[in-house]
Amino acid sequence: MQPKVELNKIRRGGEILDDSILFIKQNWKPLLKAYFTICGLFWISGLIVSTFNQVRTFDLLQQGESQFSWLYFVTLFIEMISHTLILITTLSFVVLYKEKGNQPPAVDEVWAYVKYYFIRVFFSNLLLVLIMLVGFLFCFVPGIYFIPITSLVLAIMIMENAPFGESFSRAFVLIKDKWWHVFGVLILSVILIAVAMLLVMIPAAIVAYIINFLIGAFGRESYLIAIGVASHLSQVLYLLPYVAMGLVYYSLIEQKEDHNLLHRIEMLGKTDEVTPDEPQHEEEY
Repeated sequence: MQPKVELNKIRRGGEILDDSILFIKQNWKPLLKAYFTICGLFWISGLIVSTFNQVRTFDLLQQGESQFSWLYFVTLFIEMISHTLILITTLSFVVLYKEKGNQPPAVDEVWAYVKYYFIRVFFSNLLLVLIMLVGFLFCFVPGIYFIPITSLVLAIMIMENAPFGESFSRAFVLIKDKWWHVFGVLILSVILIAVAMLLVMIPAAIVAYIINFLIGAFGRESYLIAIGVASHLSQVLYLLPYVAMGLVYYSLIEQKEDHNLLHRIEMLGKTDEVTPDEPQHEEEY
């Protein structure tokens, strides 16, 4: 039997994804129980509303009207709530797992964290999305630069119970010289999710085609419903990048603490050699 995943550990990009998959594999029952218990209502609501929205959007486009109906914005709002719940549920599970000595937490423990952080993370996420959109408007590159930083900000808010401003500035400190490391983990996570979603979408499209072939009606609706159901079933895959971001956070913290410890060891016995005119720098945390 493989040992429990130890969170406080320095990891490379590939090791983070491997350990993220291992973490989900070792804790899939309590993790999925927390996911469906806490996120289930909005998962079902999002499935129903988005399916109706897809059918209605197709009709509106056929009629030459705008797709941005009231149902579109309701769907967007529900999806935002759903993704926020998935993020908080996953990261709260990771934090509690560490606090309980590498043991999975109960649903009520995770729910207590979700209730506490939801409003803060929801509006912080909106602000971070706006920051990224502004970055994409300015030559596109600043938007890409902010992607790993914004992901780390939300993790810090939950891992350290920090306000938005402190989490934002701390993300820059932790990601210093490690931007490509964090960005690479996110890119690899997205690729894995995209491949897994494709594997789910293909059977859904085949089923829709068979239904259309046998019945000979509701062809367009059957495709839209099948794709909508498949995409929402795939939302459970979002657990992977959020677990990976938790491991990224602990890896960065471990590297920084190790660096500061080695620095203090090297400075032992040298304190008396510092002249009064030398500036004294406090360690950043």
